[in-house]
Formats: sequence, C-alpha cells, structure tokens
Amino acid sequence: MDINFDKSENALMTTGVLGLDVQMGGGIPPGTTLLLLAESGAGAEIFTKQFMYGGLLKGENAFYFSSDHSISEIRGDMDHFGWDIEKYEQSGNAEFIDSYTPRFINILPLELQSKMSPKEFLKHTTDPLSQLKNTITQNHGPKYRGVLDSISYFLRTYDMNSVIEVIELISSIGKITGGIHLVLVGAGLHDDITVNTMKYLADGVIEFYVKERGSQIEHGLVIRKMRGLLVPNRSISFEITAKGLELETTTRVL
Repeated sequence: MDINFDKSENALMTTGVLGLDVQMGGGIPPGTTLLLLAESGAGAEIFTKQFMYGGLLKGENAFYFSSDHSISEIRGDMDHFGWDIEKYEQSGNAEFIDSYTPRFINILPLELQSKMSPKEFLKHTTDPLSQLKNTITQNHGPKYRGVLDSISYFLRTYDMNSVIEVIELISSIGKITGGIHLVLVGAGLHDDITVNTMKYLADGVIEFYVKERGSQIEHGLVIRKMRGLLVPNRSISFEITAKGLELETTTRVL
C-alpha cells in the first residue's frame, strides 16, 4: 500500500454543488467519509457524478468505483449533463473502476466471454471486495476524491463484518491522506441495524428524498451530520436541471 501523506491543505473541499457548499459553510472537511442514503430517483445518482466532476474542476484526482452500473452508462450520464470526463481520463486525473461486469461474467454467453482477451477476462473475474480494497489502498495523489456506487451490493453479498472492515479502511485512509470518499447506499434496501451502522461509521450523512405534491415532484435532502461543521437543521429542496443538481446559494439559516 503506497499512500500519499499531505497535511498542508485544510481548506474545505467542494461537493460539486455550489448551493450545497454554501449550506455547509464552504464544503466538506478533508478526510471525510460521506454516506449518501438515497431513495431511487431522488437525485443522488446524479450527485455522485457531479461530486466527482466538481473535484476534477478544482484540480483534484478522482476515481469512481461502480458495482451497480456499467462504466459506459456512467460516462453517458455525465455526457448528458455536459461534464466532459474524457479529457480528465486522458490526463490520468479520472479513473473508472468496473466492479459491475464481474458480477455477471460467469453467466455471460460463451461467445461473449471468448471475445475478451485473457487479460480482460482475468480483470473481470476478480472478487469485487478485493477489487474495492485494492482501489482504496492505491496512491491517488495529494488531492483526491473517490465515489463508491454503491455499498448496497456489498451489504447484500458479503457478511457485515467484511463490509465494516472496508468502510473503516476507507475512513482511516481518508483521514491520513485528506482525501474524501462518497459512499452511496440505497434507502429501503437494508434493515435498520445495517443502515444505522453505516451512519455511525461515516463522518457525514446526507439523506436524499423525493416526494409527490399534487402534480409536482419535489426533490430534497437532509444533512444529518458532518464532522466538524454546523449543518442546517431543516430539509433543503433542490432542482434537477440540465446542469445537474442546483440549490439556492443564499446564506444558510441555522
């Protein structure tokens, strides 16, 4: 494990959403492990990509570890919002790790498996949990952020202690390096003990929700906690626009 130690910069790091940064007084503390608890369609799946891109715009490195979606789907979503991820991949600042394909590699038709090179097939038959640990422990540079989309797959597939070990590893490496990590978990997919354990292990927790009000759909979030910061004690509405999530940038009221 080759970890880059950097304690020279303690400034808050952007979430990628200006209005959300304002609500928290500037952004997220370095070293934070941020848990997103989200209903399907609540906007968190957009936020994960906006979070990644926001860091890249600030000169950070970023990786996106996906166990729930194909990498081509993620790139397509980012392209839809005008987030030019390709140039950051070419420069080596952005990396996508595919842990989705290995879930299904053994049930692919033989003709599809035969089209893969031996190196590619070996990569896709790697155990996803080992793949995640390897990704986390790599040196991602002095300023970086990582996205895990999502931990729900691991909670359904592996025993709880193994998942806790990984979250603790993410948290400890973040605190050592100053990197920030976003971990997505699906609301309603797990029992209360599991969800509360994830909340306890995280430095910050944001819950995303979606509600129907008559003929209107309302998206919102609640910042449950954020290490080292005072957070708004109310829900915050946002809109999903052609540029991603947008919140009002007015001064927060605590």
